[in-house]
Amino acid sequence: VKPDDKMRTTALETMHVYAPLAHRLGMQKIKHELENLSLSYLDPIGYKEVKDDIEKRYGQSVNFIENMRTTVDKNLRENNINFVLQGRIKSVYSLYRKMYTQNKSFDEIYDFYALRIIVDDELQCYTALGIIHEMFNSIPGRFKDYIGTPKPNGYQSLHTTVMGTDGIPFE
Repeated sequence: VKPDDKMRTTALETMHVYAPLAHRLGMQKIKHELENLSLSYLDPIGYKEVKDDIEKRYGQSVNFIENMRTTVDKNLRENNINFVLQGRIKSVYSLYRKMYTQNKSFDEIYDFYALRIIVDDELQCYTALGIIHEMFNSIPGRFKDYIGTPKPNGYQSLHTTVMGTDGIPFE
């Protein structure tokens, strides 16, 4: 076991060097593990609070993202959309960082769960959005059109947040 100052130094080094390196290498799962472990040493109280909030809010919903993925997949196929569908759950560190940098409470985070639908062209993107909005109730003020107004780096997409089953929001 290392002394506290060595553990803190190692956690900072991991956060600033190894986690970004894992990200660059496309090793997202390892990146998230490194960030979560580092945070648990750097701010154990904050880490525990966010982790406990996640368990309280989403502990019973472990299959939520997979259920939403299956439902969305079925509906997109029925509408002849050519797509790739990816699901993700936000990590403890990612939630912690978003709450800290944007000064938000846990209740103001709507993208704990997210699905990414990758399609061939803009028309299919808007069509997929329409299908999603037919399936789920959208949350007012939670829509961004980065196709109509692309980001300066050329990024184009549509972001929406909808209410899934059991009143659980997802992006």
